[in-house]
Amino acid sequence: MTPMDFNFTIPSRLPLPKNLRDPHYELPQHIIPSKVHSTSGNVKIAERVLDRVPSQNAAEHCLLVTRENSQDPASIILDFGFAVAGIPFLNISSIELEHAQEHHLIIDLSVSESYSGILQPDGDGPFPFSPGADTMRRVRIRPSCPGYYEGRNVQGSQRWMKTTLVSRGSVTLCAVGFKPTTSNLPLDELPGFFECSDKGLSALWGYGARTLQLNCIPERSIPPPWSVSEDMGTLINSQRCNVYAWGGNWGDYEMDVKGMIVHDGLAWTVKVAGLRAGLLFQLNLHVDESATLEMWYGYYNKPQFTLVPTLLASRSITELKIVKHQWYSIKTVCVGEDEVLVYVDDVLVATFQQGQGQSSTGPELSGKAEDVPKLSKGSVGIGAGQDQVCRFKDLRVTSLPARENLYSSGLNNSACLGDFSTGWNQLPFIFDGAKRDRYAWTADIIIGGKGLYYSTAETKYIRGNLEASFYRTEPDEAGRSLLPGGVAPGRDFARTPIDTGMRVMSVNYSLYTLMVLYDYWMHTGDHRFIFTHWQAIKGCLSYAENLVNASGLVEAHGREAGDYDYYNGLQTGISTKRNILYVATLRRCSSMALSPLINDHELAQRYISQATRTSVAIREVLYNRDAGRYNITTEKVEGLQQETHAWLISEDLTDTTSNGAPLSFTASTPNVPPVISPIMSAFHILAALHAGCATDAENILRRVWEPMCDTTSKQFTGTTWEFMNPDLTPYSGDLCSYAQLFSVGPTFVLSQYALGVEAVEPGWKSFRVAPRLAISGVDWAQGRVPTPEGAGIEVRWESFEGLGWRLDCEAPLQLQGQVIVPDDVWKRKAKVTVNGRLWEHDNCIKIGVGADATERSGRVSVIVAF
Repeated sequence: MTPMDFNFTIPSRLPLPKNLRDPHYELPQHIIPSKVHSTSGNVKIAERVLDRVPSQNAAEHCLLVTRENSQDPASIILDFGFAVAGIPFLNISSIELEHAQEHHLIIDLSVSESYSGILQPDGDGPFPFSPGADTMRRVRIRPSCPGYYEGRNVQGSQRWMKTTLVSRGSVTLCAVGFKPTTSNLPLDELPGFFECSDKGLSALWGYGARTLQLNCIPERSIPPPWSVSEDMGTLINSQRCNVYAWGGNWGDYEMDVKGMIVHDGLAWTVKVAGLRAGLLFQLNLHVDESATLEMWYGYYNKPQFTLVPTLLASRSITELKIVKHQWYSIKTVCVGEDEVLVYVDDVLVATFQQGQGQSSTGPELSGKAEDVPKLSKGSVGIGAGQDQVCRFKDLRVTSLPARENLYSSGLNNSACLGDFSTGWNQLPFIFDGAKRDRYAWTADIIIGGKGLYYSTAETKYIRGNLEASFYRTEPDEAGRSLLPGGVAPGRDFARTPIDTGMRVMSVNYSLYTLMVLYDYWMHTGDHRFIFTHWQAIKGCLSYAENLVNASGLVEAHGREAGDYDYYNGLQTGISTKRNILYVATLRRCSSMALSPLINDHELAQRYISQATRTSVAIREVLYNRDAGRYNITTEKVEGLQQETHAWLISEDLTDTTSNGAPLSFTASTPNVPPVISPIMSAFHILAALHAGCATDAENILRRVWEPMCDTTSKQFTGTTWEFMNPDLTPYSGDLCSYAQLFSVGPTFVLSQYALGVEAVEPGWKSFRVAPRLAISGVDWAQGRVPTPEGAGIEVRWESFEGLGWRLDCEAPLQLQGQVIVPDDVWKRKAKVTVNGRLWEHDNCIKIGVGADATERSGRVSVIVAF
């Protein structure tokens, strides 16, 4: 065979990344829909809203008309083709009010990731869980004249938008869409790139990269959900109550605040602590000018699928007249678990009884009155119910009976935003879900981070989450502490680190965070960051070690036993997975202990010894010999936990090497929700590859992710889904996040294992190119993997049927690497050449810096002739 017989037949060259092609920043452009899906009511020339450059003639713009006798309000359903993010906007060229006494129109912009959600009155929301994030998925605009209008808050992920003229009148629109708040850089211009002969897999790599783009939130890109003015206090529009972040331990107190209804009502809450909701008061002003006061238990007066508030009481206010645009003094008196008193302008308007359930520290909201706990302590907050706009000022909280000032603010200075964690996001963050939760969790990066390193390479977002977690660590006297699992994006980091806001203090989350840190270190070589936070790292491991029982296993209870698979419940006591995570984390922290700025060999050895002890205990205590598998916990012995067994294989803690089921349950498993989890499936793929079972890995990859790739489906978003039902539809309907960080596994799996490029030493100082995910039908692959050196590692390989195999690699000169020919190729070799010269050594070719490098140029071409 001659070299000409092995010329690449790959149809395209690697595209240049943006930073090499054009040094300028990405130019923000409005995101315009790709097509009009449908219209309802009186709508004319709807397709004109698709024009990127609108006509100067208003008669050629889209017209919506809603009259008193209209059967349906005028509306348009717009399709953006794939998931996009940004602040909704309208550009109105003309407006007509049907009645002269009206001052404005009402236009609703509802959004949804799924098509089924856009058919609902409120889009696919609301989502009231996360403080500071937009509660609603329907934005209400009240225009009074032509011009440009936009919502206040970011809508993080949606393919569909419905524009509805709710009130009577007419409006012409020359543009509608989103002002972008995240990167929309074309995928072929990213620092990382992957392409192969299977177009579906090439597209899937991009869907993960697009998911990462939507979830990477630049600093100061999320506007505060409140508007603060010096003379009129704080304006709030349809947002859940955000809570003062340092009042979770308050006992008896009275809350005094002045409130004004602008549209429809206002809301406030008391006795909120951490994840637990509080008593929510909803003052509603109705069309007939009557007013009612409701008391709920929950985050908001409208339900999220998993967070159903409970209406505990409601009464009409007849003692005084409530009207719009007038300030009222509202006092709420909270003493122990007794009834709560509400006064308006010093008039007692309601006496409400608390719930009668057991005390709680969690976010569970069943919607059942008997489940509402008694609340003896907690903080206060202010907000607005659905479609309500209101103002607040002069908030004061006074202890009882001592009457000491606990908190006071005029709510007329932007400093109050920091009090309630509703400010601009000060750090770049990576969210778990672009639509929901829009929260800077750390655990979810365990898979999402790996995808980022191979695609967008924007490592600052991962560092932002880690910085926020370390900042809020609260060590005990011995220096021990778990790491907070996340942070509200609007948190003011100049304030006292220890707050009583939403804090997930879980053993598993803390261990994930340390493994995320290890991955960050490997891909960036950021030794300084490790050194800066080394005390917190050691403190977290010390806390976990303090939970180790006499058998050598970590034992956790209560909220410390939580994990991201909340639908499976807490895994209290001795959990197999938790102990495997502890072993894996100890091993990784042992390596970090040897980083140049720490260099603690004694501590590194101690961590290895602890890992060995717990490894032995896992096999001795948690292996179920009768069932031939490991128990979920010592108490939970039925069912096979997919992720647990994947971790066991990946960490070499078991001889078991195969489990073909792509599910975290079996048909006979009792009381387990039938959920297919992409994050757990990603760990399953890693275990299969570690065990040399590439066929199983491919099977899981295709079965779990292919439903997301159906571009003809109305559920397609060009992003990766949170979880699925057994019929491969999104689990929990519109609650499901269609752009979920922890579901981007294929993006790094294809780059690391199919293309074959991975880091061996921190900062990619040493790397390996070893393709080992052989996929049926894939006979070539090419791609680029980013490195901290600026330039990436470029690889192309191709199989020539019956003839041989070729791989070319080009890497930055500062790096040292190895190219390892796959075993199935090597065993068929008849002749091997490296850069045109005969090669008579083993299947490992060293390149780059180093005295023993075969090729020091950083370029190598390996041809294996059969």
